[in-house]
This record gives sequence, structure tokens and C-alpha cells, in this order.
Amino acid sequence: MPEQQLTFIHISDTHISPDAEYGKHHTPHSTYDGAKALVKAVNALPFNVDFILHTGDVVYDPIPEAYMTAHDILSQLARPVYYLSGNHDSGADLQRVLLGRTEIVDPFYYTFDANGFQIVGLDSNGPAEVPRGNVIAQQLEWLDAICSAHDDRPLVVAVHHNALPVGSPWLDDYMRITNGEALHQILLKAKDRLRGVFFGHVHQNIQMLQDGILYTSAASSWNQFNSWHGSSETVADGENPGFNVVSITASQTFIRRWNFQVE
Repeated sequence: MPEQQLTFIHISDTHISPDAEYGKHHTPHSTYDGAKALVKAVNALPFNVDFILHTGDVVYDPIPEAYMTAHDILSQLARPVYYLSGNHDSGADLQRVLLGRTEIVDPFYYTFDANGFQIVGLDSNGPAEVPRGNVIAQQLEWLDAICSAHDDRPLVVAVHHNALPVGSPWLDDYMRITNGEALHQILLKAKDRLRGVFFGHVHQNIQMLQDGILYTSAASSWNQFNSWHGSSETVADGENPGFNVVSITASQTFIRRWNFQVE
């Protein structure tokens, strides 16, 4: 009997603006053109996926017009999209415009089941000096109950901000979750079934393993940053925009990077 499998696309940091030219001062293409090229590349994949996970910073400025533009572009994706709220987002407008909700959840976190896997989406926009993040106590308690439960389902966790230090000061001191270690300690309770923690925010592909837990980010559809041990400032690296294809079974997590060109 084939092993149970979940496959999803991990996208992040589209930073869409109602100004179709916005972003060209950072890269050869705008955030608008990057997002449209992302949709084209994802829809052209020669295989099916279960859903698409967007780990936040859907728009650049959190205004309703930006979400209407994002809706026009991202609604063209051929599979359902699950969104997280990033530090550039308005969680309320994201839910109203992209999800069509009238009842707004604040903070915006949730869990759902797909193919017998449990997926958890967190809101890391708690009280912290932006662009840092924070997962408030209410969510940590909710997550603790999930991670402490007797549950056989493989678990996937998603969050916008990076949680743990990687030895790069601009990522560790300037960008990450202020209580990321507390989050990690809770996740350790579900270590045996946790297949990965997926995040955005850093505009680059990073993979790290700590205490047996895999943390992985995805590239932006707009511009990429670089980092190295000891780096103290944000540096553009010129890498093409991209996304990740994630396949997970009960025993394995497989991540493939996909890059694409913007015309």
C-alpha cells in the first residue's frame, strides 16, 4: 500500500502593490510582475498539489487596494491558497478581501486537516518592534494543547517570522520572533510527528535543524536577501525569485526549490 503523502507549494513575501511599477528600484522587476510570474510558474507545474501555503507579506502596504490587486493576481492560482499574515499585512483586510470573510479572527491563526495531516498556521505579529515578531501567550497555549495531544497525524506548522538564531545578526537581532525559543520548546512536544516548520520573512532559502525539528523558508517572488555567519546588514543577492515544492510522508520531508524568470 502506498505511503500516505501530502504535497504543497510554499510561497512567500509577494509584497504586491496596487502600483504595477512598485519595487523596480530594488530589482529589475516589480512586485506586481513577480507575483504574476509566480502564478504562471506554479500553474505550469506538471503535477498536482494539495494546496498552496503563503507564509505572509502578501502585500507591501496594508491597504485594501493592495489586497484587491493581490486578489486579482493570486486568485488565478489553480489550487486553494492558505494565507498567513506577515508584518507588512493587515490580518483583517487579508481575511476580508482574499478569504471573503465577514467575521474577522484576530490574531489570525488556525488549523486544518489535509490528507490525514494536521496543518497549523500561526500569527507571529504579536507585540514587538517591527520587523521582529512575537507569538502571544494565547496562541502558545493553543499550540501547546495541539503539541501535547495524543495524535497520530503528521504535523506541519507554518509561521511568518523566523524563530531561531542562525548566527547572522541582522536575521537574529533584527528580524526574528522575540520568543522563538519558547515556541521551539512547545514544538518539541510534538517532535515525533512534526514534519517541518515553514516560514517566510527572510527573502531567501534557509534550512536549519535544531533538536530534530526542521525549519525551512522560501524565496520571495520579488527580491532575495543574503546572509552569512556574522553578517550585520541586509544585502541583496541577485538570485531569481522562487518557491518550494514540499512533499511529506509519515516518515520523510522532501523539499525542492523552484526558480523562475520574470519577463
